[in-house]
Amino acid sequence: MMDCKIERLAAALAKAWRDGSTIPLPEENAAPSSRAEAFAVQNLVAELFGDRVVGWKVGATVKAVQILEGHDGPIAGRLFASRVFDSPAAVPGVTFPGHKVECEFAFRFTREVKPRTRPWTAAEIVSLLIFHPAIELAGTRYAPSAGGRKPRTHDAIADNGSGGGFVFGSGIAEWRRIPFATLPIDARIDGGPAIEVYNGEYRRDPVDIVAETVNDLAARGIGLAAGDYLSTGSLTMPTPIRPGQSLVARFGDLATLRLTIQ
Repeated sequence: MMDCKIERLAAALAKAWRDGSTIPLPEENAAPSSRAEAFAVQNLVAELFGDRVVGWKVGATVKAVQILEGHDGPIAGRLFASRVFDSPAAVPGVTFPGHKVECEFAFRFTREVKPRTRPWTAAEIVSLLIFHPAIELAGTRYAPSAGGRKPRTHDAIADNGSGGGFVFGSGIAEWRRIPFATLPIDARIDGGPAIEVYNGEYRRDPVDIVAETVNDLAARGIGLAAGDYLSTGSLTMPTPIRPGQSLVARFGDLATLRLTIQ
């Protein structure tokens, strides 16, 4: 029998996802107290939200980010079909209130990857991937300053990994020689200053992140279908974007992505 605490929080979060609204951060005794409880909430949110899952996103994949933001490990969340767009994209501001933009490296699977007890390796997975530059619209369903404590990893996991929406660029099949560790990114809102880019210890090989996430999902009995996306974490400082503003993100000479908030 499912914990009433999990059911109540999941119902509130699912409604906030549907409405573009927020809820108070739950009090300590009403919040998930472990990753297992947090993922139980996330699973039920997805069920109640009722949208088709088209992949996954993962944040806090780099140790430096986990230390900086106080997370106890990576934070995975689902990608919902109604919140995924192709670049150039014009998305409804009412759906993404107070969200922030982040540039990311993402991949799309060319065939199904089933959960298994033996870990998947990066060498096995690399031939199954098509690369997509991407923009995440990251957000939270918890109202700012609503609650008597600070949010933590488990709160973010319960809220679908603090996800929101994604904009994907065209797929690049021949991607293996892309220098992901040093690829320059120039992202600007309305032609303003360049958004800060993460480099050095704030970047990891994205294929290693894919393999790690596939195995984390497998441990939960979850596989990926052919055509599913997996995005590997932020490469730029999360930056607020308001209705009426546009983001242009250049991934070296590979691609230019455009996003406008209506």
